[in-house]
Amino acid sequence: MIWHYFPIGMRFPVSDFSEETRRACWRIALSAAYASDPCGTGLYEACESFDPIAQSPVYTCIVCYVGIKQSRAAGKTMHALDGLMTRLCLVDPLVQANHLESFGPYPILAEIDAAGKIVPNEQGAAFLPTEPIEPMQPASGWTLLLAPDSMQGICNAETLTRILGTAAAEHGLCVRRMPVADGGEGTVRALIAGTGGRHESVVCEDLNGERVNMTVGVIPGPIAVIEAADAAGAARIGEQTPPIEKRSSFAVGMLIKKTLDLGYRKIWIGVGDTVTEDLGLGALSALGVRFFDRDGAPVAPCPENLAAIEQIDFSELDPRIAHTELTVLADVGTASERNETADPETERLARLLGVDPDAPGSGGLGFALAAIGGKPVSGADRILERIGFGFAMRDADFVIAGGGAFDAQSIRLRKAPAAVLERLFEGDRPGCLFVGNADLDTEAFLREHAALKGIVTCPLSDEPYADAAVRAFVHTVLPMIGKDVANIRAI
Repeated sequence: MIWHYFPIGMRFPVSDFSEETRRACWRIALSAAYASDPCGTGLYEACESFDPIAQSPVYTCIVCYVGIKQSRAAGKTMHALDGLMTRLCLVDPLVQANHLESFGPYPILAEIDAAGKIVPNEQGAAFLPTEPIEPMQPASGWTLLLAPDSMQGICNAETLTRILGTAAAEHGLCVRRMPVADGGEGTVRALIAGTGGRHESVVCEDLNGERVNMTVGVIPGPIAVIEAADAAGAARIGEQTPPIEKRSSFAVGMLIKKTLDLGYRKIWIGVGDTVTEDLGLGALSALGVRFFDRDGAPVAPCPENLAAIEQIDFSELDPRIAHTELTVLADVGTASERNETADPETERLARLLGVDPDAPGSGGLGFALAAIGGKPVSGADRILERIGFGFAMRDADFVIAGGGAFDAQSIRLRKAPAAVLERLFEGDRPGCLFVGNADLDTEAFLREHAALKGIVTCPLSDEPYADAAVRAFVHTVLPMIGKDVANIRAI
């Protein structure tokens, strides 16, 4: 055992918790681990904290050799030091299978200077390698990365990666499955799968006022992730669903409230794929906000009543909201981009809420959540960053992006397939697009982006869809890969 000469934890006083700083800390920690046990694989954790004695922020890295022999995530699928960092959460604290407290105190071995360079102290110099570390050699095989979004309710992203992954494995390919999302359907599943998170179930009223089970994802942070579509999406439409003019997003607010009841104070809310048009005012009403007409009479916030709303009272807003960090996972288009003609009524209500109707991420639920402190971010970018897509892409030989539909609006609003392709083009990594339909000049698009080897259309109407997807993969994607698949060796 190596316990006698290598610490299981390192603490680095840092000036900030930027991604560059975190990478620097992890690189030195993993370099030391690799130098001590080059054949080992491990369980890795990290935490941001504050040292009250030094009065400075501290970043703690753990390389746990107890977990090393039991880890399934490392080893075959993580080859170089950068590859190992794929599974490390480089944003906000990561605590996965174990808890930092269970490891005891950690020695302070080094500091990070202004340039991000590691400067070891006397204690750290005894451990930290002085020579550059040679990366571990990749396992043999040719790797296909599957990173599609869901197929518009026909086939979710996880199922699609399983279907295509099985077909690929049968032809000798190494497969990495990484379902993606952009704040709409599949957001919770993608983040749980990509971060090793878990889910909790809550009982909540849905679009129809019926009590049903809904999912709250929990990812390292801890951060709770919910989908507005789970409460008020197309899957909830039934015989008792009110017509659109009477339909409310009240259920979304109740789901937020239930998440607060679980004790979470960092909540990510995917706001896509809802079937309500009340600008999120129904969600606010569930959280205690009240709406009145010009005479002070209460108004139920639903589309047919929006014109009557003249006053908004936040005085009874759930007080826990003030102590909660709300992140809105949305597209980054503005309301005016989504609607060529700006809606005067929407602009009027936005002013009453105290929000900018043309701010990035505005529109729909974005208005309401911004009014109570929600910070809009690109849903696709945040999800791809958190699940480590960039590192996975760099280790892949070919990438399949995809989703239900792909058109000019998908690109403009940076939907998940477009965000994946953007990274593909930036990294000059070959791949293809696997979609239900593509409404654009495909020949021109392919000419413009040489890394994209093709656009494969598998209509959502094809039944059974799983069989159609396999046929499309075998007859179209495999030849596109340009590999003699019979000679490819799996890991």
